[in-house]
Amino acid sequence: MTASADNPWGRRLHDALVFAMGRDETFAVSPYVSVNHEDFAPQSLDESSLPEVGDRAVDAVLSRLEKAGLVTTRTVLHESTSENYLSDNRIVTAVRVLRPFALVSVAYRWSSRSLLGYADRWEITDRSYIVPAGCYLVGEVGELVYDLAGVAGMAGDSDDTFYWLYDLEGFSASHCLAGCDSCGARWSAECGSWRFEADACDARSWSFDDAEGFEGNTIACPRCASGRVGFMIF
Repeated sequence: MTASADNPWGRRLHDALVFAMGRDETFAVSPYVSVNHEDFAPQSLDESSLPEVGDRAVDAVLSRLEKAGLVTTRTVLHESTSENYLSDNRIVTAVRVLRPFALVSVAYRWSSRSLLGYADRWEITDRSYIVPAGCYLVGEVGELVYDLAGVAGMAGDSDDTFYWLYDLEGFSASHCLAGCDSCGARWSAECGSWRFEADACDARSWSFDDAEGFEGNTIACPRCASGRVGFMIF
């Protein structure tokens, strides 16, 4: 997906999302307005102009950016391991950056005199590159917790912009064919199922859980026992 991007700006949003998942507090700032140490004083911090957007998960960072009025998001693809032949679930989110922004990380510390109040020590630790306004596709993979897999910069955000995802190899991988190199028997399974039904032959159906003779990406043929059965997912 990232290799098929329309422009290189996906790297900027990718790096900004990674930046926002760091250890320090992260704030979104206008790239054209100067900010200094005193702007981040905890007792007078104005989150309307300096929204905090840091979090530990990609979707949470995007949600905070959306709440701050910097982006809009919508899910354009959600594939699960129960419906497709995937090792992990995956999500593709369309993100429109409404106006350019940058991120600033700030480390807050408490001295022994202020443990119960505001932090009395803080420093700006880093600043991201500017994320340009525009459209992006954000890819995540995982189970309960999703990891950032990549970001692609796109020329538009209409539905037509995203249909090409289904033409990429590996997307919508819900069909699996199995074939023996000896007896020629063929089977097929659909929608993430591992129950293989005979495909235009008189072989019996079988379940992958009962397969034997694993060798590389093949198994012993459940029909003739002497051949090797390979798989093709599409």
